[in-house]
Amino acid sequence: MIPTRLAAAFGFGLVVAASPLAHSDHPPMLNVFPADLRWANFPILPKDIQLATVYGDPSKPGPYIFRARMPAGTKLWSHRHPDERLVTVLQGTYRSAVDEDYDVAAATEYPEGSFYVTGPNAPHYSYAVTDVIVQEQGVGPTGMEYVHADDDPRKR
Repeated sequence: MIPTRLAAAFGFGLVVAASPLAHSDHPPMLNVFPADLRWANFPILPKDIQLATVYGDPSKPGPYIFRARMPAGTKLWSHRHPDERLVTVLQGTYRSAVDEDYDVAAATEYPEGSFYVTGPNAPHYSYAVTDVIVQEQGVGPTGMEYVHADDDPRKR
């Protein structure tokens, strides 16, 4: 469990390291525009999912915000995070549910503008119905652990 969390945290940290958006280094008002985002892939995620840190550093203590974008049809298998996640669907239609077993038909469909919260360590999964961008925020340090080890893309 620890190596997976560390790998995910270091991966998130790489996005922050390449960006001036770390929360300790900003003026009284921080502006972040879409052109400022640096999208990257991470081995712990399916290859079609890209992340961009908007604020903070998910690998360190404190608040963070990142965005995830993925094309239609992308599946993210059941996994957990140690922190609570606040999720806003910025673009597209997204399905998600709390469960250890993946069942897209049982997932709630979230259209653009929807918001939901996933509790700490709650097993959950998702599916991009259309091309999607979601924004997630939490309090780090965070990480990611797949419920079923065979679902981890690094093992495929």
